[in-house]
Amino acid sequence: MDEERIGSFLLESKTSWEEESACFVVDSRKLVENINALKTFLKGEVVYSYKTNPDLRVAEIVSSQGCGFLFSSVEELENISKLACFEKNKNIFQSPSLTKKQFLTIREIGITRFVVDSQDQLNLMLENMDGNEVIELLIRINTGIKVNNPELSYGEDSFLGFPLSEAIEVLKKLNPLREEGKIRLGIHNHLISQNTYLDMWGKNTQTMADFVDDLKKESITIDVVDFGGGYPVEYFHIIPELSDIGRIIYKAQTRMTSAFPNLKYVFEPGRKLVGESVTLIGKIAHIKKFHDTQVAVLSCSLYNCSIDTLIVGLFLPVIKLDYKKDNNKLKKEIYVIRGSTPDSLDIFSRGVDLPQLKSGDYLAFLHAGAYSFGSDFISLSKPKHLIV
Repeated sequence: MDEERIGSFLLESKTSWEEESACFVVDSRKLVENINALKTFLKGEVVYSYKTNPDLRVAEIVSSQGCGFLFSSVEELENISKLACFEKNKNIFQSPSLTKKQFLTIREIGITRFVVDSQDQLNLMLENMDGNEVIELLIRINTGIKVNNPELSYGEDSFLGFPLSEAIEVLKKLNPLREEGKIRLGIHNHLISQNTYLDMWGKNTQTMADFVDDLKKESITIDVVDFGGGYPVEYFHIIPELSDIGRIIYKAQTRMTSAFPNLKYVFEPGRKLVGESVTLIGKIAHIKKFHDTQVAVLSCSLYNCSIDTLIVGLFLPVIKLDYKKDNNKLKKEIYVIRGSTPDSLDIFSRGVDLPQLKSGDYLAFLHAGAYSFGSDFISLSKPKHLIV
């Protein structure tokens, strides 16, 4: 992680944020750089998982680079469909709780691509197709592979999608509709967020390739394979290179293409696309000593800028922003960094080694662009996103 580069960038742009007690600073050049890297190493269509960071100015940059969006609620879709950059055919909708009313609203907006999570949901879609437009149905498959990620406490099973044995029967029944030209047919998979294990990338994608071979044997034709997300961001542990993940996926793609030469591929990066380009800046309100512990109290809270820390234990790397370049001259101390609310869980970091802090200093939490959502706890307002 290039802490020095990020620190220099933030100090150079301080006039845009120094009046804020807390804000998210978006490095637009880094965001574009990440999008280009994803397009280079993932061979197919890149669709941004919009729930990762729904700031509209971020979305405009993503769209300007030719990416579509993966939406998970009608509200998200209605929000971004107002943008001039919105292109209907590049977007996919995914929600396990999709209702008839929502489906009809989404279709009225012009979305034709859907991830299918259950038989009930599939029946709802088929019963309410108007027949005027071809709909793309991506059957979500669950490969049955379990990943225990010690860095983040995500569950080992999301209970989303169809087991492989059920998925092949669903696809078999849908195949005639595809042959009649009424639908485009595909599969979708998402193993786990922040997947830092190359062996699991390999095992999961090869299982998907095995499944595609089984479809070929059953004379079932598909048009699309969506590999989902999971591309990791560096926080505290070393992560695999995106190029290495891309090579592993491409091996599976090669097998799939041999079965279906016209197959199209989709990737849904969220965390990797936006996470590394955003920094959360918080201003220190007070410094206190609690017994032998130095405590820095911020003017912002986990509850309005980093609930992911509360949910999955994601503690962001943090540095002190040094206007005078004297961090190296200051003695270092171990700090607990806590948020602005009186809640006992409002702790950004524990045991952090930083140059001596004082009230009015700024801390920068790095790689803070993913899942930085807030809440209405004590009516806190969400810090601004500032594009630099």
